[in-house]
Amino acid sequence: MTFEHETTFRQAAVKAGLTLRHVRIEHERFERALRFGATDVQSAMDLRAPDRLVLNYTRLMMGFVLFQPRARHMLMIGLGGGSLPKFCHRHFPGTDITVVEIDPRVMALRDQFEVPPDQQDFRVVQADGADFVAAMDDASYDVIMVDGFNADDMSPSLGTQNFYGHCARLLTTGGVLVCNLHELDLYFGAYLELITLSFNGETVAVAAREGGNSIAFARKGMALSARMPKHLRCPSGMSEQAWAGIEAEVHDVLRETRNPLEAF
Repeated sequence: MTFEHETTFRQAAVKAGLTLRHVRIEHERFERALRFGATDVQSAMDLRAPDRLVLNYTRLMMGFVLFQPRARHMLMIGLGGGSLPKFCHRHFPGTDITVVEIDPRVMALRDQFEVPPDQQDFRVVQADGADFVAAMDDASYDVIMVDGFNADDMSPSLGTQNFYGHCARLLTTGGVLVCNLHELDLYFGAYLELITLSFNGETVAVAAREGGNSIAFARKGMALSARMPKHLRCPSGMSEQAWAGIEAEVHDVLRETRNPLEAF
């Protein structure tokens, strides 16, 4: 079965509800976790510090600050437990954030994960992420973050050339696409190739330290290494405590960007 035919089959299965398992919340000591299926943790929240990024891959996705430290408009596809939306809303004051989530069951849990209510600069929209980007105007965002998984794997509509092409179209010059992928996914290499094609080779993949995730960073119309800081520093508006929580992962992104051939 070709990649295209397999993707079409998986898309049809998702629409038919055949790959969606029970969405549930579990508690363990001071953490609240969102799970799809039997074992996979989609998101985790520290009840003592709800805005802290608990999972390593979410901290790694914050590596976008190397390329866009003062993003004005951000789009996030996939709400989950809202870890990244909460963190960015709190620590990037003045940034307008739109979150797109396809599953109403996930959206119904936003209060339990202390996701902020909709307001002037923050909103959660129920929609298919691929349909959403296809309908938006050009150059609408400085950062697009994609973290859309169902019970089994990444949502197939978020792994096509069409989708990545629309993401590139929506980004401002120098804007960055950040995609959470899984190295055990059969199509991991294909996804990276499609992203690379959509961004003229300005792509780097950085492996997370746990969980098998790999985060792809792609930059529009500008070399990944252009205007990179010589030394890491806390972004404006972010507390030193929050910065300390993500600094190691941001450094991982900086190192791999300076040595792109080692990142694949």
